[in-house]
Amino acid sequence: MIRDTSGQDIRIDAAPPWKNPKLLKSSAAGLLAIVFLTWGIKSWWATGSVDGTLSLSRVNIAQVERGDLVRDLIVQGKVVAANSPTLFSPAQGIVKFAVKAGDTVERGQLLAEMDSPELSNQLAQEKALLNKLSVELQRQKIQAKRQQLENRQKADLAKVDLTAARRELKRAEVSIEKQIISQLDFEKASDDLARAELEYRQAEQNAELEKEALTFETQTLELQVSQQTLQVEELQRRVGKLEILSPVDGTIGSLAVAQRSAVAANIPLITVVDLTSFELEAAVPENYADDLGLAMAVEINLGGKKLPGEITAISPEVINGQVETRVRFAEGQPQNLRQNLRLTARILLENREDVMLVKRGAFLDQSGGRYAFRLNGEEQAERVPIQIGALGLNQVEIVSGLKEGDQIIISAADRLENAQLIALKQ
Repeated sequence: MIRDTSGQDIRIDAAPPWKNPKLLKSSAAGLLAIVFLTWGIKSWWATGSVDGTLSLSRVNIAQVERGDLVRDLIVQGKVVAANSPTLFSPAQGIVKFAVKAGDTVERGQLLAEMDSPELSNQLAQEKALLNKLSVELQRQKIQAKRQQLENRQKADLAKVDLTAARRELKRAEVSIEKQIISQLDFEKASDDLARAELEYRQAEQNAELEKEALTFETQTLELQVSQQTLQVEELQRRVGKLEILSPVDGTIGSLAVAQRSAVAANIPLITVVDLTSFELEAAVPENYADDLGLAMAVEINLGGKKLPGEITAISPEVINGQVETRVRFAEGQPQNLRQNLRLTARILLENREDVMLVKRGAFLDQSGGRYAFRLNGEEQAERVPIQIGALGLNQVEIVSGLKEGDQIIISAADRLENAQLIALKQ
């Protein structure tokens, strides 16, 4: 018989599926794939409409609250003398300075002298003319008195003649009644009386007219003398101004011309700076010009100390996009101020009470104040339209779009540029 291979075969029983290593590996890989697929579907479902992800550590968040908003403006300025008069030459001549730039002077102190021979000569001529007119006035007054006496004498003589003519007429009337004189003599006496009356009236009228004429001539000369007196006083004032005195206590700022220079009239000569009166000169951007007003409150920072002030002057013109303003120290001038000292000032433009506020941030520049990203819990930030109002130094007014207690992102980020919904992560 031919032997078969049955004696060489060994029966092996089949292992259960859970003991098959290949099957175990395949099952584990499938289960892991299902887990990852489930997590992916869940993540996609949660963030399917999110435009990006932003870390909370990279943004600044502020809460909307109610309060008072002080609308202000921070400006830089320099200390300038509020009173720095410039003195001018009173006449044409040669100037001789008694001080130099930087000297300290007192009020009424001699600063310079003007040598003006032309003005001095003119004064002497006008004085001589005044003396001449004064003498003529006195002569006119004497002549007027003499003429009035003569006219009064003529009037008195005419009155005597009138009295004599009246007596003669009375004698003639008595004589004609007694037929002592003729009718012709009586008529002659009547005519003499009429002539005497006429001469007396004319003498009185001439005396009055002469008096008025003499008074008029005297007044004319008096007016001429008065006019000449004013002319002399004006020249004396100008000659007195040839000595240039300091109008204030202060220091000499600058000399406009050199010593012993020949100058014309009304030429700037010297500037005096009043060290007892300083103001702050500040430049304000032109877009705030309409908000400025006289007596507006200002807070001046001097070495960390807040000093109250107020606006005293606003320039009517815009230069290089700025408007010059003058600020006065409201509670007296502080000590140790210096010309051209640089200071910071806070102009209080407006104070709004009980409004919605939020801290200022870069989101205003990025969005132009048109929208903000409001937090929805801790995982998302939603873009919402807003309307802003007044801008303060550290806060901004929210007019609409947000309510009290809302939290928004106040910093700027590139992912916030065109996004509508942002996922937040720690």
